[in-house]
Amino acid sequence: METIMKRFLYVLFFCFSLIHAQEYTITFFGFPAVDVNMEIDSNKIDFKAKTVGLIDLIWPASNHYSVKYDMNHYGILSFEKNIRQGSTSYTSSANYSSSDSVLNYDKQALKRIPEIQSIFTLLLQVQKEPVDALDTKWFSMDHDGKLYSARLLWADTSTISLADSGIICDHYRLDIKAEEDVTSLPEQSDYFMDNIIESKAIRQLWVEKSGQHRIIQAAVKVFGINIIARIKHV
Repeated sequence: METIMKRFLYVLFFCFSLIHAQEYTITFFGFPAVDVNMEIDSNKIDFKAKTVGLIDLIWPASNHYSVKYDMNHYGILSFEKNIRQGSTSYTSSANYSSSDSVLNYDKQALKRIPEIQSIFTLLLQVQKEPVDALDTKWFSMDHDGKLYSARLLWADTSTISLADSGIICDHYRLDIKAEEDVTSLPEQSDYFMDNIIESKAIRQLWVEKSGQHRIIQAAVKVFGINIIARIKHV
């Protein structure tokens, strides 16, 4: 039961992580499951997620992620997360040292290029950069001290119907793969960070083609579960 619940929460957390907006509620079978708040201020991303309703009673979680990034190439400058899920509660952080190209975690120093991404900076990029700057390009990504590569593949132009409006979007698939020399931190992970790199997951997102270029819809299929998250305010 615990494993099923963790996987279910991962799918929910993945969907709302893709949404670039101030406030979101993710629902599952019509029931509210997670409240989300995301703020982008200059070169910083703050992301908060809290379970609600029945999910909160069964497996409560209240997680906060914060990333400072280089505005020239979105590389990580610092990362911090505060995790409260179930009976687990902890904090983890990392800071990038440009002088020696090292990402310093709490207990480990990892050699990383200046352009090293996080899942959060990648999702920011897709809302700020044109398709031709992203499509098929592999990005180095640090994920809880593990080295991965990620890419966005443009699929097509789609219209998402939302609030009696048709929003024209660029439709992407997000691929994530482990590098051959994966390094790991000896620390606990969390639902989102631990499972978003699941090799069998199919991740998709739809970004409005004009205007604010927000992510309008996100979808993931993993462990036989399909979840769709949509922006709340058009």
